[in-house]
Amino acid sequence: MSFVNTIASILARGTDELRRAKVDSPGLSARVLLAHVLNLPTEKLVLVFQDQASEEIRRRYEVLIARRSRGEPVAYILGRKEFYSRDFQVSPQVLIPRPETELLVELAGEIYSRQQQKVFADLGTGSGILGICIALDFPLFHGLACDISEPALSVARSNARMHRVSDRIVFFRGDMGAGIKPQSLDFIVSNPPYISAREFAGLGAEVRDFEPGQALLSEAGGLGHIQRLEHDAARVLRGSGRVFMEMGSAQADQVRRIFSRWSSCHVYQDLAGLDRAAVICK
Repeated sequence: MSFVNTIASILARGTDELRRAKVDSPGLSARVLLAHVLNLPTEKLVLVFQDQASEEIRRRYEVLIARRSRGEPVAYILGRKEFYSRDFQVSPQVLIPRPETELLVELAGEIYSRQQQKVFADLGTGSGILGICIALDFPLFHGLACDISEPALSVARSNARMHRVSDRIVFFRGDMGAGIKPQSLDFIVSNPPYISAREFAGLGAEVRDFEPGQALLSEAGGLGHIQRLEHDAARVLRGSGRVFMEMGSAQADQVRRIFSRWSSCHVYQDLAGLDRAAVICK
């Protein structure tokens, strides 16, 4: 019967398949993927529920539902993710942006003004979201952005071109602050790897099996990259420089100890009330 292939009916089948696969948020995933296939905003999907779905639409949707059923994150299937109300390209070579990371951009916005001229670095840039958002919010800022992964840098460069800030951010391959000139930066922003091997083993399959472990895992119980960040930042920051850094929700005391020689270290909570970011002054 013709009603079997309405938009509403293929959405229902997709939702049921994802529910049986026990993926996170099966209803939302099914809607987002169908809206993508139809090239519609998700909120407009209800307006076409009674329309007939062509065989091509049904086939394309089933391919995406099959990928999601295997646990592949929606962001990787779509190739994009929103961050700080902006759209960014993502791939399995970079972490999927999280809302809590937006806190770093907000904190920088509370300290600096659009009229200032600053030089900053985004260390461990991944998809480039932090450096690009800061460059967009502060039109007189210039930045460096490094990552140890060349495939990640390719994604970051593409995002910088898309958001038209390539002329103000230099991307290069590097490990934290290595290679940056001493006392050349006004501030650093970083979402470094901070998950221990034990924590990594306990992560959900969608993160553990699909997102790049290199961007998540750190030695020394999850503190190795933060220790290197402290060492490099002390060398490359100017006298009144700052570090804006994301961290694990149970790492505040360790971060304060690592940065104990610095003048101040303030910890900030995310929307869930968990310790999530630190602003450290040289």
